Amino acid sequence: MGQTLSFTLKFFGDQLFAKLPETHADLTGRTFLVTGSNTGIGLGLAIHLARLQPAQLILAVRDLKMGEAAKESILRETRFKGSLEVWELDMADFASVMRFAERANRTLKRLDGANLNAGMSSYKWGMTPDGWERILQINALSTGLLAVLLLPLLQATTRLPPPHPDASKTPPHLTITGSASIFLAKFAERSGTQILKTLNDESKSDIMDRYFTSKILSLFITREIANLSQAEGVVVNIVDPGLCSSEIGRDLEFSAFSKSTCFAVFSLA
Repeated sequence: MGQTLSFTLKFFGDQLFAKLPETHADLTGRTFLVTGSNTGIGLGLAIHLARLQPAQLILAVRDLKMGEAAKESILRETRFKGSLEVWELDMADFASVMRFAERANRTLKRLDGANLNAGMSSYKWGMTPDGWERILQINALSTGLLAVLLLPLLQATTRLPPPHPDASKTPPHLTITGSASIFLAKFAERSGTQILKTLNDESKSDIMDRYFTSKILSLFITREIANLSQAEGVVVNIVDPGLCSSEIGRDLEFSAFSKSTCFAVFSLA
């Protein structure tokens, strides 16, 4: 109870009084990709990047129809002049993740930023075709897999000349969307010797705690990736978006009001 209260006070203090500068960088000639970019935080980030006019922006989405709709909304709002592409990526399918990464490594000449934002939350147990609990695979395992598979392209970009003579010397970024909700996690599964096996066993897991736990795993994964030799020269980080408009609660059986307010407060997507 004391930890929850302390976290709540700190969170609302940061939320109400912290101010972050708005980025106005020149992204001319650079390439970026955002996963989960047809709704919520991912769409918001894609719109912001489009306003900064990179050469290429890739929307990585599970539903191509929704991705195309997001593309049209971005073009209407930003008048983006670069290449805006919609690529299929299903984080609940390891094969889809590998196909996406292979396509990126094969076709992209550079990758200046990859934001791995796709995620989900649910209070119902469900398994992916790969045999893993859905939240665990989407939020942690597939996110880590995609991050590692994109590292060669990100590192190769560090050796390229600036995209134009006046470009800033900004290193490529690999950014994973985290959450301050990690401070609410119980993560009881950590007490065993086979943590992933326990997390994947419905009888031994707390699905109500799963979203929070998945974000702890994302943090651990990010730390390990940052220590890899392939990450040298690449900025690898994990960010907490705080309280914001998000569709992370779309799979929860709450009312529309609850999804947009109460869940945002307690999951801090």
